[in-house]
Amino acid sequence: MLTYLPPADIIAHPGLRIVLVRGVPSPWSQAAKAIFELKGLPYVAAPLEVAGANAEIAAWSGQNSAPVVAERLAPAPALLPADPLQRALAIGLGHEMLGARGIAWNRRLQMFAGAAASGNAGRLAPLIDKYGFDASEAAEAGARIAATLRALAAQLAAQEARGVPWFVGESLSAVDVWWVATANILAPLPAAQCPMREASRAGFTAADPLVVAALDPALLAHRDRVFRAHFRDPMEF
Repeated sequence: MLTYLPPADIIAHPGLRIVLVRGVPSPWSQAAKAIFELKGLPYVAAPLEVAGANAEIAAWSGQNSAPVVAERLAPAPALLPADPLQRALAIGLGHEMLGARGIAWNRRLQMFAGAAASGNAGRLAPLIDKYGFDASEAAEAGARIAATLRALAAQLAAQEARGVPWFVGESLSAVDVWWVATANILAPLPAAQCPMREASRAGFTAADPLVVAALDPALLAHRDRVFRAHFRDPMEF
């Protein structure tokens, strides 16, 4: 069971420390946590409150974001391919999911767009101030997400055609982990596996027709298989 410690406790801790977003399935936090656990790395965690000031964490780490990590990571098991071209592909696919203008970035824009259209940003207001919102960028977000989803589906199909059930290389990689975490802001796992407030679930579920059409069932089947084998069930955040 995931236990959060006060920020002051992890700041003073000598080992691996991580700050995780609490209360929602942040793809960045979930991916980092899953990778630590796959590598068998013991860690202590502190919570980052969504849209909160998080003053102690910001003073310590220099940012009010998560995940924040402090310590060297274990080299094994390797979650990036040894082959340089496959490794470059893995890092590129990760960027398309979790980097600037990637799936998660664009889904956040879509969430902000809904708040902006309502004229009442509510709890999202601090996040909009923090990350910024551009209506023209938000208008293109669905097409960008769909293009990346089609690329991911094509890559998975190419791998499966040669008998490899992973996104890159010959074994489980960070890309598979990143995908499980990213998929939860497109089509969240059921409440039994990904418990959250139902009001939040609606926001984390993609409704854009372009995105829904591009979300290949094979991608979700892969998400489910990797989750069952390598993630905490239920997820904790």
